[in-house]
Amino acid sequence: MSTSKLRLSIRRQRLQLPAAQQRQHALLVCKNLSRLHHFQKARRIAIYLSANGELDPSAIADISRDSSKQLYLPVLHPFRHGRLFFCRWREHAQLQPNRFGILEPGCHGNSRIPLRSLDLILVPLVAFDASSQRVGMGGGFYDRTLGKARINSTWKRPHLIGIAHELQRVPTITAQPWDVQLDAVVTEAGVYGSGFRF
Repeated sequence: MSTSKLRLSIRRQRLQLPAAQQRQHALLVCKNLSRLHHFQKARRIAIYLSANGELDPSAIADISRDSSKQLYLPVLHPFRHGRLFFCRWREHAQLQPNRFGILEPGCHGNSRIPLRSLDLILVPLVAFDASSQRVGMGGGFYDRTLGKARINSTWKRPHLIGIAHELQRVPTITAQPWDVQLDAVVTEAGVYGSGFRF
C-alpha cells in the first residue's frame, strides 16, 4: 500500500472510533505513558492539540500540570518554511489558529524554548510500526524540525514519543532518509520501542 493510501485508510479508521472509545484510549495511553521513567523524570514536555481523530492528550496535559511539569505547544515558524518551534502553554492561555486552523499559543519574551531544553516531545502520527518508525500527516514539519538535531552525535534529548490508537499500528514502515525515528510509541495496548522502561 502506498503511503498516501495508508494515511487515508488509517485516518478513516481513526475517525470512525466512537467518542467513548476515543476517551477510553486516551485515558489508557495516559496511564501507560505516566508509568514510563522518561515521562516521570521530564520537567519540560512538548505536547500537541488533537485534530482529525488523533489521540487526545488532554489527560496527559492534566497530569503533567498536576506534577508541576511545564507544557509547550508547536508553533509554525514564521520565517523557516515547514519548521516548528515550541512555546510555553500555560493553563487557560488564549490560543490563536494558525494558517491550518490549528491553535497555537502566543510566543513572546521567554515563552519560546530551545529544542535541546525540552525533555520530551509527544509526537502526533498517522501510522507506526513496532520499531517506532512513524508516518506523519505528510507535511514533514516534525522531521524537518528534528532531523538535523538528531544527526548530531551529542544529542541527548528531547526524547521523542508518539502517542496513538493501537489501530494505527501497521506491520512495517519503510523509512525514508529524512524520517526521524521515534524513541517509543505508546498506545492503549502498551509501549513499543526499545530502551523505554516502566
